[in-house]
Amino acid sequence: MINQSMVAIWGGIFFIMLIGFIVAIGFLIYASIELRKSAAAFKEFLKGMEGRIAPVLEESEQTLRSLRKVSDDVGTATDNVRNFSGAIYDIMANLRALSGIVNGFREDVSLRKSALGAGAKAALEVLITQIKQRRS
Repeated sequence: MINQSMVAIWGGIFFIMLIGFIVAIGFLIYASIELRKSAAAFKEFLKGMEGRIAPVLEESEQTLRSLRKVSDDVGTATDNVRNFSGAIYDIMANLRALSGIVNGFREDVSLRKSALGAGAKAALEVLITQIKQRRS
């Protein structure tokens, strides 16, 4: 009897384990089916995103090209401003030199005028002195 009850107990345990394995296998099958569905949905999502991302990437590339062109234009404008500033500096240096020349010329003319005036005054004084000496 003990053997029969042990066999019955072991039989019940195996039956419960068999039912558990069947349930586990059924759950694994269901999970794998759901996993396949999820993978297929994910593939469709990726295909849809590829279609949407391609224009965005193209627009981003065009924006980067435009930014590069603007950056190059800003560099060119900066160079032009530097060249213009250098030209203004050269013009100012030339104006200073010209101003120095004009000042020197003016001083020279003023000096000559003073010298001519002094010479004319001295000559007039000599002439007056000689005229007075002849009359006397």
